[in-house]
Amino acid sequence: MRTLIVVSGGDAPGINVALAQFVQDTQQSEGEAWGAIGGLPALVQGQWRALSPADLWPYVGLAGSILPSSREPILRDESAQAQARRLLRERGVDSVLLFGGDGTLRYVLPLLLSWGLPCVAIPTTIDNDVPDTDYTLGFDSACNYAYQAVDGVLATAHALGGRIFMLETLGGPTGYLALAVAHGAGAHAVLLPEYAYEQDWLAARLRAAAQAQGFALLVLSEGVAEARTLADTLAQRVGMRVRDVRLGHAQRGATPSHRDRTFARQAARLAHQAVRAGQSGIVVQRGAGLELVASLSGQRPAPDRALYDQINGL
Repeated sequence: MRTLIVVSGGDAPGINVALAQFVQDTQQSEGEAWGAIGGLPALVQGQWRALSPADLWPYVGLAGSILPSSREPILRDESAQAQARRLLRERGVDSVLLFGGDGTLRYVLPLLLSWGLPCVAIPTTIDNDVPDTDYTLGFDSACNYAYQAVDGVLATAHALGGRIFMLETLGGPTGYLALAVAHGAGAHAVLLPEYAYEQDWLAARLRAAAQAQGFALLVLSEGVAEARTLADTLAQRVGMRVRDVRLGHAQRGATPSHRDRTFARQAARLAHQAVRAGQSGIVVQRGAGLELVASLSGQRPAPDRALYDQINGL
């Protein structure tokens, strides 16, 4: 059995662990694993190479992906689709293992399945915003990376009081990552794209926190509309120094955490079992277990409003 592995969309910590586990299981079952060197464009252009465990195990502790990815929507073009189908057929590919986030799983996976080729996908995004699964690969590592920044901020907050610190996480248009970090960090306030807020309320809350504790910590998602201008606005409203800390894409480069390493191994093993059985679907986590679902059912619910209210004292 020959499986082609494709990483699509943004990278996330833990991908290399999953790659190594899947390739090892494939080799032990006397199958072949190939990797597309550059995401979906590489799939179409035939830029593939055979993979072995020895190629991958030395790099399981690295963030990112040994297999380069791409966001180019090349499969929108029908000629590209035809080229991909021809290569998959000519090179004897029996199945595809796909890594990606909500967009990849919602649009690319059904397209591959429509070609009659078994395909298994592992949800891979630090945003943790994929419907039907409690967890996506990379989320825990991204949270842990943010805590390192929080610890640094708190050290400065203790040494130089009278300041407000804004910590901006990734997350795109969703706030799951920012909410989790705010909760774990004990932030005084959190802002998410999904929920509106009033600047007068925010200024008053942060001023009160700074007066009581000597500093205030605000966590917000990059998707908040005012993220780029809020620091100056707050400084004027509160009359205090506001320090803006943006994690940016470095947050994707976190060292894979224990949870992400174990999740990656479990997901890869389940994906391999599905491939050998000729099954297709998405590896999702529900509760403590992993299972295979045929497709995404809809949009993920908004971030936990009760937790949002609790952090913000609402």
